[in-house]
Amino acid sequence: MYRRMALAAAALLVCAACGGDDSGTAPDYGDLPPPPAPVIPAQPPEFWSKVPQDPAQRAEVAQATRQVDVCALLPRDTLAQLGEVKSVTVGLDSCRAIIGSDRAGEGSALTWHATLLSSLATGGQGVTRQIGDTNVRTVPDRAGGEPRACGVTAQFPSSAAFYLGLSTPGKNPCTVADELMPGMIDRWRQSPKQGTSPDTAPTVLLGADPCTVRGKLAGAVPSDELRLTQCLFGYRGEKITVSYEYRVPEYLAANSTEDRIDSRTVHRSVSVYDSSIPIYTAAVGPELPAESTVFGRRIPVVEVVAATDDVAKDVMAQTLTLFPQR
Repeated sequence: MYRRMALAAAALLVCAACGGDDSGTAPDYGDLPPPPAPVIPAQPPEFWSKVPQDPAQRAEVAQATRQVDVCALLPRDTLAQLGEVKSVTVGLDSCRAIIGSDRAGEGSALTWHATLLSSLATGGQGVTRQIGDTNVRTVPDRAGGEPRACGVTAQFPSSAAFYLGLSTPGKNPCTVADELMPGMIDRWRQSPKQGTSPDTAPTVLLGADPCTVRGKLAGAVPSDELRLTQCLFGYRGEKITVSYEYRVPEYLAANSTEDRIDSRTVHRSVSVYDSSIPIYTAAVGPELPAESTVFGRRIPVVEVVAATDDVAKDVMAQTLTLFPQR
C-alpha cells in the first residue's frame, strides 16, 4: 500500500514539474461551475453494508462512491482538534490537510481518498479490526518503535473504501488515525454529496462516471475491472482507457501536438512505454483556484488511450459531447 501511495505521489510531482514556466497562459474556460447535481440519489446508510451480487450492483456502488464528497469525511472543525488548520487542498477523489505548520516535517499532514476494494490485504505488519461491519486495517510505517507515519484503510461490505495516510509529529499517527476512523465511517454512511465541504472545488468531473461514454459507442465491451476515475473497455477490437483527472494546464501541451475534434482542441501524445500508442487529452472545464490543489494550478481534463489514432479520436469525440462548451 505504501509503495502505491509513494508512486502516486511521485507521479503528481512529475506532472507538477512538467508544467514548466507558470507564466504560460491557460485556455479561458470561464468561471467554475456550481457543484454538480448528483447523478444518482444519495444512498441510505444501509446501502454501504450490502454486498453487490452482480456487475450492475457493483457499478451502482462505484457510482455512489463517486458521489461522496471525500473532503466532508474530515470537516475543518474535526481537523481543528489536531491543531491550527493551515490548508486543505483537493484532488478529484482526494483531500489533503496541513495542520500546525507549513514547514515540511513540522506540521501534521493528512491525506485521504476514496477507492474500491474487493478485499483488504492482511499480510505483513498491521492490525485489522471491525468498526460495525466495516473492516479497518491500520499499518504503521515501521515494525518497531514509534511510527512516523501511518496508513489506515476502511472497507465497507459494498466494496467502497477510503484510505487515510497521516504523519503527526509529537503524536502517534496510528493512534490519531484510529481515533478519526469512527467519525469518518459515520460521515461516509451519510453519503455527503459533492460540494458538501466548502473546500471541495466544483468541477464538471466531480461525481462523473468515466464509463458513461460507453453508451455512445456501439459494440463497446465492458471490463470487469471497476475504477473511480478510469474506465477500461473494449471497442472496435482495441483496449480503451478513458481517464478523468486534474492536471497542470501547461502540461496539456507539453510533448504533444495540437489537434481538433469537432471544433474542440485536443492534444495528442504517445505512451512513454510504447510510442505507437496514441494518447488524446482535452481540457473540459475552467482552471481550479491555485490554492485549492496540492501543487497549485490544475485544470479538469479527459484522456483517451487506444491502440490507433482513428479509434482514440472516435472515443474522444464522443467523450467531449458529455462536456459541452459553455
